[in-house]
Amino acid sequence: MKKIEEISTSTTHILSPAEQEYLRQIYLFDHGKHHNITTKILAAVLNNRASSVTAMIKKLSIKQMVVYDKHFGCRLSENGLKEALQIIRRNRLWELFLYEKLALDWEQVNEMASKLQSLTSTQLIEKLAVFLGNPTYDLQGEVIPDLSGELPATSCLEIYDLKVGQKATVFGYRETSNSFLEYIGKLNLQIGAQITILCIVTYNSSIEIIIENNQTYILSKEIAQKIFVHVDPN
Repeated sequence: MKKIEEISTSTTHILSPAEQEYLRQIYLFDHGKHHNITTKILAAVLNNRASSVTAMIKKLSIKQMVVYDKHFGCRLSENGLKEALQIIRRNRLWELFLYEKLALDWEQVNEMASKLQSLTSTQLIEKLAVFLGNPTYDLQGEVIPDLSGELPATSCLEIYDLKVGQKATVFGYRETSNSFLEYIGKLNLQIGAQITILCIVTYNSSIEIIIENNQTYILSKEIAQKIFVHVDPN
């Protein structure tokens, strides 16, 4: 039998898939700012009964993943925050893979990523990250925690933030409904598309862009605010 030389300090193996999803949702409530979320709000988010949510929160409290008060709800403990960031990392990497590489609908992506986040080893998720090019953002412009659970210091821009002449690359969307993604596809503004700002119309704040294939489009302010981009250095 091989000697075990290193034991992981992660607590993922003692958390059920449901417990991991609770930690993820608590994190998404305040992004780790240690604000309490009430049982009522968490029950609504998870579409579950308040009594069931209370029972789960008490379990997570025993495992020192949350700090719980029956009057004020719960918040992530330091251990819970570390674990939640790793869960968020796995979830967002799987979302990118399922959407970009398998071209699944967003509803399928969301459901499957929530399941895969609890079934993935650290070794596999790091291979997945490398395969995807070690992305910094997910499809909705949210930062993906790094391997150590840290959130990289990055800035997130929308097409609407750009100036005339600036070049940028599309990397995510604020909206992920099937109808929106279908519309974006017709404009050839998929992830990785390179654009240049040609003109900004003062009257209605619409933006004329040219895409790498030399097609030009006029985007409304509403659409331009829903597409995240990285500004090209040159």
